[in-house]
Amino acid sequence: MRLPNFAFALAAAGLIMPQIALAHTRMVSSTPAANADVAAPTTIVLRFNEALIAPTAKAEIAMTGMPGMANHAPSPITGFTTQLAQDRKYMTLQLARPLAKGTYRVTWSAAGADTHRMNGNFSFTVK
Repeated sequence: MRLPNFAFALAAAGLIMPQIALAHTRMVSSTPAANADVAAPTTIVLRFNEALIAPTAKAEIAMTGMPGMANHAPSPITGFTTQLAQDRKYMTLQLARPLAKGTYRVTWSAAGADTHRMNGNFSFTVK
């Protein structure tokens, strides 16, 4: 009967597939942290689970909420520089000036060793 061989193959595939899925690039932490309330930062740091391929690493910052304005449309923040650490696991966004009071969203995209471009975002509030 071939059913045991088929069942074994399915079980083996089930063990391999989660490891493949975990190979994708993902952000593991940030400063400021997601959903944090912070003083006006001049630097934002994103830490990733693996080294990034430099040309694929990109980030955007947008102000999504401003005190006293209930329906604030997202406003892009410009004039910051992006740098990868030597190990390429840290992306630093250096702002030209401290962020004003409000809510911000950082959106990132990057690829790691598997070359699959991944993306994500997080928000924080400047008090």
